[in-house]
Amino acid sequence: MEEVRELKNILERVEKKLIASYHVYTALIYSAWLLVMGGYLLLDYLHFQWLGAYWGVSIFGIILLTTHVYNRYMKGEQSSSSKLDYVWIIAWILGGASWGLLFPGPQGLAFMISLGHIGMFISFGDYSFLIPVLTLVTFLRPEWALVNSLIIITYSLTALVNLYRVFRVI
Repeated sequence: MEEVRELKNILERVEKKLIASYHVYTALIYSAWLLVMGGYLLLDYLHFQWLGAYWGVSIFGIILLTTHVYNRYMKGEQSSSSKLDYVWIIAWILGGASWGLLFPGPQGLAFMISLGHIGMFISFGDYSFLIPVLTLVTFLRPEWALVNSLIIITYSLTALVNLYRVFRVI
């Protein structure tokens, strides 16, 4: 009977580490986006000529980081495949297309971010992904400074919430 309790304790510790690692990985990705956004704002302030190249390199780096984090977290996980698992990809694609075609301005960026995060909530079921939906406030006052500020605030808040969850679990 003692062996069963010991095994149960070990499994509970492993479960806590898995839950904590998920939130750490999420916070890591949002922190990387904050770094990219801060770099963009600095380069824009300095009137850097090659902002398009900066975004291309930055997005490529974020994709590599996200892929690495996703593969590392999902490695060994056996989850049932569902149609909802891919909603987040479709939502980001639809958001990007709507930014380019329907709302070419700060509202488009806010709409893309909000739609993408709603898709992430549907796929992953984590309420912290809904925080960036607050960028929709940009529709009330469509300014780049507002949408940039809201992105930084909501992404910081998402990272903070996930780091708080880590410490709550461990």
